[in-house]
Amino acid sequence: MKKLSGELVNSLLNILKDPNYNTDDFTPVELAHLYTKSALLITVMGFVKEQLWLQGQEDKRLDEVTSYREFMTPLFSNELTSVLYLKDFLIESGAGKIKKIIMDSKAIESQVLSQITELSTEDQKSFLVKSLLEMKSYFLTEEQNQQGQEQSDGHVGPRLYRTFDNLDDIFELNYQLDRDMKIDHHTTERLYQNAGVGVQSGYSTILLALHNSSPKEGSTIIDLGSGYGRVGLVCSLLRPDINFVGYEYVPHRVDVSNNACESLELQESLSFEVQDLSLASFDIPEADIYYLYDPFTEETYHYVLKQIVEMTKKKKITVVTKGNANTWLTEIANENQWPAPLIIDEGNLCIFRSR
Repeated sequence: MKKLSGELVNSLLNILKDPNYNTDDFTPVELAHLYTKSALLITVMGFVKEQLWLQGQEDKRLDEVTSYREFMTPLFSNELTSVLYLKDFLIESGAGKIKKIIMDSKAIESQVLSQITELSTEDQKSFLVKSLLEMKSYFLTEEQNQQGQEQSDGHVGPRLYRTFDNLDDIFELNYQLDRDMKIDHHTTERLYQNAGVGVQSGYSTILLALHNSSPKEGSTIIDLGSGYGRVGLVCSLLRPDINFVGYEYVPHRVDVSNNACESLELQESLSFEVQDLSLASFDIPEADIYYLYDPFTEETYHYVLKQIVEMTKKKKITVVTKGNANTWLTEIANENQWPAPLIIDEGNLCIFRSR
């Protein structure tokens, strides 16, 4: 991997110090670096603000005074290693500048995303791929820091789950369409009314799932309940050598997904289709990996999982579950004597492999 120049590594610091810093000549890869750094800093400083409040409560209890430097310095040995290059700047800025740093970082993030939307399709793809790879490195580090932690133990360091959600601006994922949707309460399919971004797997979930499922070249992934298409878009950008099909019950979500797919010219390996998965007339196609984000009613789960189990009689498959879907798959795995699943993200993400 090419080592980044000192100027690029410090680009965020330079802009924080000088709001008039010009990024017009930045390449898509350099803008990706700036985007991920600024989005990360927003989350990091939110964490610092929260921890500072807790330190203040502890100081009151003990009748002590902890300086900002005393408070911040130990954090850079563990929780804040991702922004170690900003250590001096963040400490010297003081507690009174936390809000300003957050606001400035948001402005940088917004400016970069706006700048990217004006570029060519190829440049946008370069930006997205680089951003996703940098995001992945942060998520893998976060996952490593949580190993051995139960959810009840709390989270070590900043929680990155929603940190990079604004990347959706490049995909033009319009979640507001959910607000006007009409629900057929007689359908057996589960719907998340007005859920918006809530129907989407987080970028951390997608990148960790792709990394740990390790699809082979030419593999097929099927997303059963694909929402607005985040999973497929990310997978196709990073792994154009695999085939991806997303099935989603809500037509406007499929339209948005396919529009993003076409805008980024990913149609060769990616598609989304409107489908009620609860229909007895629909046979789930054969695939190597199935992705489920708790999308169904109990009735539909039984129907879908029965087909997946039948598939395992023909070939070995992988099933990736997010949320409560792992409960259903655990039962299936036990009944069919599958190996124990790989459990990730403090139990929120599970990867099952059949025999």
